[in-house]
Amino acid sequence: MHDFNPGDVARPSVIRHALSPGEGEQVLRIFQRNASLAQLHPEDRRAFYAAMASQAPMADGVAAEPVIDGAVRGWWLRAAAHDPGSALFFVHGGGYHLGDARSYLGFASQLAARTGRAVFSVDYALAPERRFPAAFDDVMRARAWFLSRGFKQYAAVGDSAGGGLVLAMADQAAPDARLASIVVFSPWTDLSNSGPSFTDPATYDPVFKPALLQGLAHSYLDGASPHDPKASPLFGALRAMPPINVQVGADELLRDDSIRFAERAAAHGATVRLDLFEGMYHVFQRDVGSLKTAGTALEIAASFIDEHWADRKVI
Repeated sequence: MHDFNPGDVARPSVIRHALSPGEGEQVLRIFQRNASLAQLHPEDRRAFYAAMASQAPMADGVAAEPVIDGAVRGWWLRAAAHDPGSALFFVHGGGYHLGDARSYLGFASQLAARTGRAVFSVDYALAPERRFPAAFDDVMRARAWFLSRGFKQYAAVGDSAGGGLVLAMADQAAPDARLASIVVFSPWTDLSNSGPSFTDPATYDPVFKPALLQGLAHSYLDGASPHDPKASPLFGALRAMPPINVQVGADELLRDDSIRFAERAAAHGATVRLDLFEGMYHVFQRDVGSLKTAGTALEIAASFIDEHWADRKVI
């Protein structure tokens, strides 16, 4: 065995995607649409966020079914033809304060259609009514319920805070050979908000300002450490992680949450693909009905999931 040196540390595979011609104008129209939605709900952030998330269209041939089973809440999304032996576990975003599985039905249905797998989209406790670690605990409880359905393999998917919860779940759970892959869109992996892109005044993010994210983190944590891996998976052990696809817009405040996590996970032995999209904003994938690059990103995610079903031992 040869001596270790820093050059031996594994790195993520990084793919950069240029902004497609004409998409800058389409992005502008999407932000104009979102501004109009905000005007419809001037005093209700949750209603505005739900209206914005609901813009993703339902995929053809996908049925939605609500789940209420004890403490577990969510929705199943099932394509007419799907593999019954494997499924996706999806966790929505919203900064730990906003979002729900119902408003994400269209987005989750797009994943179901593209992967040919059922998707369970979980609801979890929101702050400020319930604070850390309530969201994490709910996701872990839902994961146990989901796995009790008997799936031989599953993939975990999440966006923004939901991406952070998925990564924290995988890090904190006992090694699970059934978890075949993870896909996260603009994951919030560091609630201390210490990434260079967050603190660099040159970062132009059309969605977030630093004070907003700092306020959300402070409210959710309620005095807990932002370095707790259940809140900030960037600081987790990251052992025995499955293959991971991380997608992020190049202009985001949270860009380096994705880059730093991808680098750490790869250094700890995970196979990591990092997709950086020039000119794209936070969780642009939700605008799959309006933006060509959003569809491209979801096809990449679906291909990544499909590629890794057989790569890990099945219990």
